Amino acid sequence: MEKIYSTVVESPHLYDIEYFAYGFDDEDNSKSYIDLHLKKGGEECKLRFWGPRDLQIEKGFPYATGGMYIEDVSKHGLDSLNVYVGDFEAAHGSITFWAKDVEKKN
Repeated sequence: MEKIYSTVVESPHLYDIEYFAYGFDDEDNSKSYIDLHLKKGGEECKLRFWGPRDLQIEKGFPYATGGMYIEDVSKHGLDSLNVYVGDFEAAHGSITFWAKDVEKKN
């Protein structure tokens, strides 16, 4: 199946991870979230991913995350999963997870 990249941020692999936080709601996972702030030069992009699942953080994080992509998987028919954050490089330090939704924060 062809990858459809999310338009929430163009070329996330060009950014560095400046901030990462995981808020967990053990009663309702849809209220859990991952905040991910990306920085490139003077530009900052703050993202919130709702309902994250299967978070994996490789040794070396947050460095060498140069292959990060955000994929729109809403047409794949997965139960409550519409976003996938992956890494197309085989370098150490990648972060991957599934989420219900993503939004850009101010």
